Amino acid sequence: MEQVAESAIDDIVRGAVHFGSGGGGEPHLGRQLLTAAVRQYGPVPLVQAGSLAPDALVLPVVSAGAPYALLEKAHGVHEAEALRAAVEARAGRECAAVLPVQLGSANVAVPLAVAARLGLPCLDADLMRRTLPSIDMTLLRLSGHPVPPITLVGCTGALVEFSSGDGAVLGELLRAVMPGLGLVALASAYEVTAGVCARLGVDGSISDCARIGAALGAVSPGSEAGYAPFLRACGGRMLCTATVAELVQHSTDGWPRGVVSLNTPAGFARIDFQNENLIVSRSGTVLATVPDLISLADAETGSLLQTTDLALGQEVHVIAGPVDDRWHTPEGLDMVGPRAFGYAVDPVRFDGTGDLTAAGPR
Repeated sequence: MEQVAESAIDDIVRGAVHFGSGGGGEPHLGRQLLTAAVRQYGPVPLVQAGSLAPDALVLPVVSAGAPYALLEKAHGVHEAEALRAAVEARAGRECAAVLPVQLGSANVAVPLAVAARLGLPCLDADLMRRTLPSIDMTLLRLSGHPVPPITLVGCTGALVEFSSGDGAVLGELLRAVMPGLGLVALASAYEVTAGVCARLGVDGSISDCARIGAALGAVSPGSEAGYAPFLRACGGRMLCTATVAELVQHSTDGWPRGVVSLNTPAGFARIDFQNENLIVSRSGTVLATVPDLISLADAETGSLLQTTDLALGQEVHVIAGPVDDRWHTPEGLDMVGPRAFGYAVDPVRFDGTGDLTAAGPR
């Protein structure tokens, strides 16, 4: 893709929901934010990191905060301008492009909208190749790049900066200051250049969202075969069709966590989630885990669902798909595998052959 015009927004946001793995923010809100920005400022140019000067400063952008709060306090142009000014003042030079930190419906739409408002191109890239809940869970950090400096601009206009510190500790500090920022903030981290992004090899993220989203939009939900174009596009597999039997969740810290119980032809299955779906299992056998993608599609419409929006009795398809191989290295699994989220579960990599409808454990 060379630019994001209004005609491409539906596909991009739809594809980003796939990378959200059951989380990633409200798709309708992301679509609205990006559509409004493109209508006001024009299409957003997309560029490859290698097309910029290696020392060109890029502006990583992520929407931080509780997903439900963003519904009421969407980011505006003032936060975008304040974030850019703070990053440029610290670096002593101007930003050449915006860089999405993660994929997911909100955090694809927000960086593109920021790029439109600032009159900058956006890198056709991201730093996670999926959605993960913490700003320190990136391929850039996995490669040894420090997370700080971190800058947040709250919806009230307050600005917070962390100049140094351990990535995991900073992640906790960010959560601690979010209430004071109104639970919604525009954030940037990783002082990074186009050359660093080019060496990281993360090009094509926005284009992948558009490609997968177009395939998802062509799904015929009446049968499993109707999902074939989407599954080919994302490299995934439908594990089963199931009925939602129970949804248990809590969000005492502002982020949804819980368990979805599913009634399948072979008995009960469950999905454990913390923002995103992290583990899918049946009868004590784990079939797929984070960092791979685990999604639920509405059997009636074919749309991918936010896990927290499920309804009892709803018929869904469980879909698993692969992610960047680097997340499956020992170092990657230490950072984003199931044990990193507090589950005493060994990682199970999606291999394209899992089947929740089969009798008995695999």
